[in-house]
Amino acid sequence: MVAPANATEEFTVPSHDEVLAALRAGYRAIDDGYGFYPGFNGWLESLGYRRRDDIDCTCPDGGYRGHLPECRWVRP
Repeated sequence: MVAPANATEEFTVPSHDEVLAALRAGYRAIDDGYGFYPGFNGWLESLGYRRRDDIDCTCPDGGYRGHLPECRWVRP
């Protein structure tokens, strides 16, 4: 899926399988004594994604029910 950031940029958002793998990494990090987000974020970063706070929400529902952990994680 491609999420429009603005009129001149397009980014790729994580696939469903990549998000599931990142969620598993987050839960493993909890089991290892760390927090969820260090594992989740680290997994997505290892795949080349970066969190961008300067772009619009990338949630499938546009953040209508709240933002998901993978919101604004994109790869150029």
